[in-house]
Amino acid sequence: MGKRYYCAYCDRSFKDDPEARKKHLSSLQHAQNRTDHYNMFKDPEVILKEESSKIPCKWYLNVGECAFGLGCRYSHYTPPMIWELQRLVAIRNKSKLHVTPENGWPNPDDIIKEFFENSTSPNSTDDFSYPTWHRPLELHNYPMLPPSLWPIVPENLANITFREWG
Repeated sequence: MGKRYYCAYCDRSFKDDPEARKKHLSSLQHAQNRTDHYNMFKDPEVILKEESSKIPCKWYLNVGECAFGLGCRYSHYTPPMIWELQRLVAIRNKSKLHVTPENGWPNPDDIIKEFFENSTSPNSTDDFSYPTWHRPLELHNYPMLPPSLWPIVPENLANITFREWG
């Protein structure tokens, strides 16, 4: 049967010879599929810029689908989706570290400063609420549970003796 070439972008395979491969790779359908694939990994800021300049697609908003799909020149983003993109971009821009132009890496001093500014201080007066663990009803009839099945509360953690695990 011979070797077959599989194109992951187009989800099809064909005979693997230079002429068939060249014909497929230069086809408009393959170029569109490849573009659509890489568009899925675009930066949210770029997507927001592109989509906010487009007019909403009436077919997509009314019917829920568009015959042109990803190739439509109108926006398939709903207003809540645009707001979510705006929120993501704002959060990303707010938390972005300063990058030094020489090497493209974040400045180590900025990283250290951000760590110590955002870390909680040990003298904090905030009370930490521990999650409570309730014993299932089936276990209420068994008063002598092994320590591994005891409810997890801060008082019990301080008094655990690991000799009795079993």
